[in-house]
Amino acid sequence: MSEISTSKISTTSSRTSRYCACGTKIIRRTSWTDLNPGRRFDACDKNWNSRRGVHYFEWVDNETCPRGKEVVPGLLRRLRAMEEECRAKEEQLRAVEAKKKELQQKLKEMVQEKKRFWNGIMGKDN
Repeated sequence: MSEISTSKISTTSSRTSRYCACGTKIIRRTSWTDLNPGRRFDACDKNWNSRRGVHYFEWVDNETCPRGKEVVPGLLRRLRAMEEECRAKEEQLRAVEAKKKELQQKLKEMVQEKKRFWNGIMGKDN
């Protein structure tokens, strides 16, 4: 592991920020990979796509159990599929509502045209 430094955020706060040896703030994240689903870790913001050991990285949680590694990725895929299906249904609904509005406007125009037609036949001005 790389070294970290700690400094207080403010003199009135007891919370502290941690920084990598490179000076970048260490942030807590959650892994959603198939090997470590839901497992939290602390890492330097520059840790992505870097060689291990160059920037700070530390697991916060214990390794995910074997059953969790089997179950959680499948559940996540199902959840994402359901979210995508929901987005598609919302888009469909917006399209149907737009068509409904268009047809309501067309119906209103046809009713007005019908009134003008009958008023013309009956000899009324309106």
